[in-house]
Amino acid sequence: MKNNRLVMIPGPTPTVRSITDQMGRETVAFGDPAFVRDFKELVIDLKNLLKVDGECFVVAGSGTLAMEMAVSNVTKRGDNILIVSNGFFGDRFIDICERKGLNVDLLQAAWGEVISPEEIESRLKEKHYAAITVTHVDTSTGAVAPIQEIGKILKNYPDTIYIVDGVAATAGEREYVDDYGIDILFTGSQKAFGVAPGLLILWAGKNALERRKSLGTIPEYYVDFEKWIPIMNDPAKYFATPAVNMIWALKESVRLINEEGAEARYDRHIKVSEAINKTLEALGFKLLANEKDRCSTLSVVLYPEGINDLEFRAKLAEEGVMAAGALAAYAGKAFRVGHMGNIDDHTVYSTIAAIERTLIKLGYEYEKGIGLKTLLENM
Repeated sequence: MKNNRLVMIPGPTPTVRSITDQMGRETVAFGDPAFVRDFKELVIDLKNLLKVDGECFVVAGSGTLAMEMAVSNVTKRGDNILIVSNGFFGDRFIDICERKGLNVDLLQAAWGEVISPEEIESRLKEKHYAAITVTHVDTSTGAVAPIQEIGKILKNYPDTIYIVDGVAATAGEREYVDDYGIDILFTGSQKAFGVAPGLLILWAGKNALERRKSLGTIPEYYVDFEKWIPIMNDPAKYFATPAVNMIWALKESVRLINEEGAEARYDRHIKVSEAINKTLEALGFKLLANEKDRCSTLSVVLYPEGINDLEFRAKLAEEGVMAAGALAAYAGKAFRVGHMGNIDDHTVYSTIAAIERTLIKLGYEYEKGIGLKTLLENM
């Protein structure tokens, strides 16, 4: 009999039944009064959750589209932009910005490390930047940027729009837009919100909205804030068809977050990640990210000598857990496991048990049961 398979990649993350049920509802017209009410309540709840006195956009699309939306609404061709990259997805901003005709400067960390606030401030003193991008958590490395400390520095540079990529962080790592001095924050539905892929969520503070107005007509159409603001304020209006069932699913996700409590949720992510990381190290693995820079939403796990990546992940899938391969230079040398969103203790224990069973079947020598023992001591 085949094992049920847990999807423990860094996104999409597992969806709980109440969220899945919302995706399976009979679709209604996007102008249906009940749906309009639900959409409006969702936007308000999302503003409150991330503490922004501005706008929240919930739009059909991926995190990559959100990256483009963020840059498009606050910069124009010829502007200077500083990209702070902690890995593969931080680097993705380079192509997006160069295609926009921006002058790109790059601060690039070694994988597993992050750029310090001091390094960023040094660059900001050298040149005026229209915007800066920082990836809060890069799923290629599992490293977390100090976005609150960076935000404190950016307060001294009010003409530089502070863009935070929260795709692998929002609803799992602490982020508060106005409190942290963030001008634009964005994420995708499939990560720590625990919904299926399909929605981008973007929060824009007052600085970002004023910058958008100052630009006049921009070349981009679908991602233009000015097209979407009327809809976010009154979902009965139409610009582009909303993903009705996904809106319902995200609304249920936010309800679950509020039921748990945002601060309690962040603390849970920290506790679970620390327990999982200690357990993986007890099993003989190493973590790519430096201990002080590790995020709470995923782990990038380096193999010990003698374990083949493809064989390990294939056997792990047979044992009931789907993990992701590593990226770029670490492909074949590590695997990635997500531990964000609405996963419960049963999911965590099942994942570690599956890893132990996989190691045994691969003939890897280690102290059998040390993984579950370590997890029990730290969860």
